[in-house]
Amino acid sequence: MLNVWIAAALATSFTYYPEFVSPGAKIEAVTDLGPVLEVVVKCERGTAIMSFSKVERVFCTPKWTCHSDMNVAIARSCK
Repeated sequence: MLNVWIAAALATSFTYYPEFVSPGAKIEAVTDLGPVLEVVVKCERGTAIMSFSKVERVFCTPKWTCHSDMNVAIARSCK
């Protein structure tokens, strides 16, 4: 199931900062780039940038793997 911020991003163009609203959130920022969302993820050692395809509905990691489960994509992005 998609989180609220992803569902909202499907409808409009914006940048959302969940970390600002909810300190400790895994997602630092989401930027709408048209058919793709850029998702900045907070990792134990820094950050990772993933993408979410609005068309294919998958999260793609910086390591060139894509997953339909956001938690799997976050875990693989932060390794």
